[in-house]
Amino acid sequence: WNTGSLGHAVGIGAGMALGFRNMKLGQRVFVVLGDAELAEGSVWEAVLFASEQKLSNLIVIVDRNRLSVTSALEDDSIFSEFPAKMSAFGWNYIEIDGHDFSAIEAGLADALVSQAPTLILANTIKGKGVPFMEGVIDWHHGAPSDEQFELALRALGSKSE
Repeated sequence: WNTGSLGHAVGIGAGMALGFRNMKLGQRVFVVLGDAELAEGSVWEAVLFASEQKLSNLIVIVDRNRLSVTSALEDDSIFSEFPAKMSAFGWNYIEIDGHDFSAIEAGLADALVSQAPTLILANTIKGKGVPFMEGVIDWHHGAPSDEQFELALRALGSKSE
């Protein structure tokens, strides 16, 4: 589900994980959300629910790029002592470089054997590898022009067809 910025994806994922577990289907549920969504209360209600239900088949990946649709995320209060917070909620917490495929694979491997719900915090840079896009809020929701697309492909070492 694409739930927008409301932070409902963790709750939906927790419900699915509970249903799959109750039906003994062995399915895992993966939720991807942006770091700004963690400011929504519904996320934390779902985090608590998943912990109480011991939903080890729920894996939440947070794209920690420090940008929302309209602004940089200056207030770091949610993320201060984040590992301790997630541990207090009964979650397996993993922090990775979201641009490192080996780190992503290792994080997912750890999550798959966890006996608790897992949150993987993937530190990223929006637009990484494309100088005019890196860390620029407009690319959270913008589309490149044809010329910008060509520049991006060249920056990434690709050729257009």
